[in-house]
Amino acid sequence: MSDAVDLIEKTRTVMFVGDYFAMTTTVVLDEGLRHDGEEDDDFAIRIASIFLSEHYGFDDLESKSNDIGVVDEDED
Repeated sequence: MSDAVDLIEKTRTVMFVGDYFAMTTTVVLDEGLRHDGEEDDDFAIRIASIFLSEHYGFDDLESKSNDIGVVDEDED
């Protein structure tokens, strides 16, 4: 049974809030994409920014946001 638990991917939900928008997206923390020493929240925000830019064309979302954060409670 513990093998099934090992297959559960680690995810985080990231929220971007700007003057006229609030947007959330959930990302999988794929260890193959993590930079050395990168914390989970920083990693999630970076991956979410890349995803939203590549998929929806939201360029430079981080600079357009007043607040960015991970809204999940850390279950680790």
